[in-house]
Amino acid sequence: MLDEPGRQTHSASFLRRHRALLILVALPVVLALVVGGWLWRINGDIAGIQRFEAHLDRPDRPESVEVKDGSPINVVIAGVDDGKGTDLEDALGADTWPAGAFRSDTIMVLHLNANRTEGQLVSIPRDSYVDVPGHGTDKINASFSYGGPALLARTLEDLTGVRMDHSVVLDWNGFDGITDAVGGVDVADEDGQDIHLEGEAALEYVRERKSLPRGDFDRIERQQNFVRAIFKKLSSAGVLRNPLEITSLAGTLDEFLAVDSSLDNGRIRSLALQHRGLRPGDLSFVTVPTLGTDTVDGASIVRLDRPATRDLFDAVAHDEYLAWQEANDAVDELPEEQDVD
Repeated sequence: MLDEPGRQTHSASFLRRHRALLILVALPVVLALVVGGWLWRINGDIAGIQRFEAHLDRPDRPESVEVKDGSPINVVIAGVDDGKGTDLEDALGADTWPAGAFRSDTIMVLHLNANRTEGQLVSIPRDSYVDVPGHGTDKINASFSYGGPALLARTLEDLTGVRMDHSVVLDWNGFDGITDAVGGVDVADEDGQDIHLEGEAALEYVRERKSLPRGDFDRIERQQNFVRAIFKKLSSAGVLRNPLEITSLAGTLDEFLAVDSSLDNGRIRSLALQHRGLRPGDLSFVTVPTLGTDTVDGASIVRLDRPATRDLFDAVAHDEYLAWQEANDAVDELPEEQDVD
């Protein structure tokens, strides 16, 4: 089945109530948690973040990777829709996932290297045609709809051959609010023209797909570009280094962010201290290798280059992405940022 399972009427989702700081928490359990070394002071606030059981243990899971500098980390990031008729907080806490209530139209894997000096954010197109355990072959975003973050993570592990250490669930509909919160961001459009984005213009920028030459692929690039611009703005403004600002931000995390139960307070504090020196330029934004689009049973899909996808993730998992990148000319990576006045 290619279409998403049935969706119900909307009730208030806990992820929709505080959208303005969404992108701030979209990178390594979000980059706010990673670069905000002051988060160790606000244990009570981060304790309020919802945890959910990932249910990933199984005999055939990929093994954890150890490199000479220690243990890299892989984080699944799922951006979800409104959850028609179902509250996400209730869904994540339920014994049985409500199949069909939510979709995940944005799927990324954040890799943080063992010495915590760089990372990669790897995007997987939502229409990627993959094997979904227990459901045959389907679009990858159907895995979240069928079985929530647990089935999405398992699907990614089977696809990539790489263990997913943590999962983050958030709403990606807050682009307009966060730009207002930081006074807007500057990006270069497809023609190389500098544009300033605020409010609804930011939402339109990251949501547009049909008018773009490569459709969803260009939308992914726009989202990556926007995330990088937001992070740069927050870093350059010193927001993430100000204990008062961090305390204020952390107090709202539970309104739009949920993480798996292995990310307890101690783990989050540890990540914050380990990654406090990470900067936007230390991250590479890349999309998995594909073979183009196709149609199956009337539905548009994306054909992944599965061997190349596995090679990419194997290199990423072993902290060898830069060497892999140099050896692969056709890497779909977000171009290096140009200075925007």
